Amino acid sequence: MSVSYEYYKIFYYVAKYKSFNKAASVLSNSQPNISRTITNLEYELGCRLFNRTPRGVTLTDAGKELYAHVEIACEHLRIGETIVGYAKDLKHGTLIIGISIGITSHITNSMILPVIRQFRETYPDIDLYLINYHTQVLLQNYKEGLIDVAVITIPSYEKDTLEATILHSYRDILVAGSAYSFLKDKTLSLKELAEYPLISLLRTTETYQMYNILFADRGLEFKPKIEAVHTLQMLSFVTENLGIGCGDSLSCQEYIAAGKVMQLKLGEELPVRHIALADKPKKEMSPAAFRFREMLLERLS
Repeated sequence: MSVSYEYYKIFYYVAKYKSFNKAASVLSNSQPNISRTITNLEYELGCRLFNRTPRGVTLTDAGKELYAHVEIACEHLRIGETIVGYAKDLKHGTLIIGISIGITSHITNSMILPVIRQFRETYPDIDLYLINYHTQVLLQNYKEGLIDVAVITIPSYEKDTLEATILHSYRDILVAGSAYSFLKDKTLSLKELAEYPLISLLRTTETYQMYNILFADRGLEFKPKIEAVHTLQMLSFVTENLGIGCGDSLSCQEYIAAGKVMQLKLGEELPVRHIALADKPKKEMSPAAFRFREMLLERLS
């Protein structure tokens, strides 16, 4: 059975106001048309829905049963239409942005936060929430609709396996403190590097996994002595001569320029890494999420 939604909408208003005339007025329709629609609905369902009286109409037992369901559906649709109307104009709603912990604070501060600030100033009625977590968790949350935007890190070996828009690509560099000045003019092989105390990000990060795979491909074991929570903490450990670290050149440059650390030479280039926006069809994105993506892409273009 395929009954027009318009029939149920008219049924809802007739039942709500207990009057064909009142329903016709609310719906900007004619009373004969309202009456004819209810008659057609009763015919298609095979039962009477209303008792007609000179004072108006009352629901039959079948009508009461139907109204209990139609009322819920119509109210949900009305609320949904209202919310979508507000969200379409970005006058109401929520935007939850997930940012991978593998993205350094330097890149976050220079690339992402200015857009978040601009979005908040432009659309002050949208509630903004930021989540900082591992890429794989963010991707799962994004897939399940728990967050609206996912800004993630992608190692080069995963670039073609994920649906994502690349925002920025870079390579890590080696850095060390003054205690390792004897290595300044030496070009290290990965095997030689493995002999020194290494400082990495946490083993739960994509950064750690990338180096683990890189070393394993060369028949080497990746065994960092220290695991840092983020790149700035890694640089602090390097400054204190606790080991050799790897980090993106943008984050390391300030420390290098200040003479706190020095860049070491490696005989091979470290893998390219990517910062990206997880993708999904536009129809599955909220207006706020779509606009934020537009603003981020506009800035980086």
